[in-house]
Amino acid sequence: MDIERALDRLDEGALRGLLGRLLSDYAAPAFGALPKREVDLLVFRTLREAGVIGQGAPLYQLMADLRISRAKARNLVFDLEIRQPIGGGLDDQVRAVILNDSYFKDFNWFVLEVENPVVQAHLREICRRARVVTDASFNPGIVRLPVSGLANVLEEFLDPDQQAEVKQGLYRAGKLEDKSFRGLMKRALADLAQRFAGKVAGELMDGAVGAVGEFLEPILSGDQEAITDIWSGIYS
Repeated sequence: MDIERALDRLDEGALRGLLGRLLSDYAAPAFGALPKREVDLLVFRTLREAGVIGQGAPLYQLMADLRISRAKARNLVFDLEIRQPIGGGLDDQVRAVILNDSYFKDFNWFVLEVENPVVQAHLREICRRARVVTDASFNPGIVRLPVSGLANVLEEFLDPDQQAEVKQGLYRAGKLEDKSFRGLMKRALADLAQRFAGKVAGELMDGAVGAVGEFLEPILSGDQEAITDIWSGIYS
């Protein structure tokens, strides 16, 4: 963590702004009245704003740069971002995790790696609304939910028109018959998980089917034509 080099890249106006905000917030409501936790957050926020620490720095980098535990690094990120979320909307960030940092495991589980604790909390709230029980008992950065429960979560993201498009796309791709969106998705996702696990109709596959996100992206966007095109490979 090279503080001097980061500060050298800032102009005088930016430096004045950073220092002024830090001192003003520290002196409110009275000098020395803030608990240590709030002071830590002020300094952490300033380090981010100065570019000393990247906005999306991995937790391990925070641990190494600040010489703190993983738990403290997670708590700093959570406490700061829950007050002022950084980057895109939380729904968009959850979608990004589903598409880029997820995989199927043992047929029955959909596993997501969610390092940002605020995004993880938002994902868990989506799961709670969808009545899906998640598991993070083995690793706080990993969220596991049943493959069948993923259908409930996807339903939360799609409006009725998009759900209708998804259903038509899946009907055309696999001749599936369930009339409900949730039931249809549960069947389709179970088939997808089985394919990724390497077995289809008892035949051993090479597993090179493509990334999970390739199949979920058209679902999340409600793109009927893309769903039919991509998912047809599952049922060929």
